[in-house]
Amino acid sequence: MNELYTSAIRKASEVRLKLGYSLYEPINIYDICSKLEIDVQFVDINMEGFYVNNKIMDNINYPKILISRLRPFPRRIFTCGHELGHHIFNHGLKLDILTDENDTSNYKSDDEILVDAFSAHLIMPIACVQSEFKKRKLDFDLATETDYYIVSSVLGVGYQTLITHCKVNRLINDYKYLELSKHTPSKIFKKHFGNVEEKAYFKIIDFKTSNLPIDLEVSNYLVIPSDFEVDTNYFEKIKNTQLGTLYIAKRAGISSIYSSASEKSCFARIQPQNYIGFAEYRHLEN
Repeated sequence: MNELYTSAIRKASEVRLKLGYSLYEPINIYDICSKLEIDVQFVDINMEGFYVNNKIMDNINYPKILISRLRPFPRRIFTCGHELGHHIFNHGLKLDILTDENDTSNYKSDDEILVDAFSAHLIMPIACVQSEFKKRKLDFDLATETDYYIVSSVLGVGYQTLITHCKVNRLINDYKYLELSKHTPSKIFKKHFGNVEEKAYFKIIDFKTSNLPIDLEVSNYLVIPSDFEVDTNYFEKIKNTQLGTLYIAKRAGISSIYSSASEKSCFARIQPQNYIGFAEYRHLEN
């Protein structure tokens, strides 16, 4: 492992531990930024993200991260971690243009490689990924594309982002990666739930992980075990399936999801579709 990756992993671990998170638990990147007193704002600009650290009165730093609301919902998560990396490594002003997450041919500077690795290991530490597979009694080589999608849902990242991370860190070999790459989120959705728009985003939450809030956007789909109940003011039931009950988020706000049988619960935080504004206000109803 080269020095860039070692440095990225070390810093990502330091940030987690500083804020009271272990290396085994999923995190929410926007909550991390809030705890670090870094503003995150969604904007209507066709880019990946933008980091700037302005100085205001008395030379007080005022770091801000701008994220394009035009990018796919899970992509914004990784981009936010990427821009946070620029802050952590004191890179100053950085503008990241649009890229294809599946395209490895683009040249990247050392700074970009560093913060990509930082984002990956902040959101998906190897210990955390391994822990999520262990909770579900899954073997990396035998797990299905749906198993990987469930873990990506829990971690809040895209399916392709997770399997690429697993390949880069040798949790899976090239053959398994190619096998998993044949499946896209839309194909996985169609297999279990029927036809859907190509870019519709969905999460499959099995509640084998702690009660981390579930972040969604209006029009996103959510699949949860059939014994869990939702607030119908925020979710509309689509149908029952073998994987659980399929809902669509229809209203912005904070809603509870709970099961009387298992005594498990969590909050769903739903932001408006195409939300523009500060991340900390994203799930407010007005």
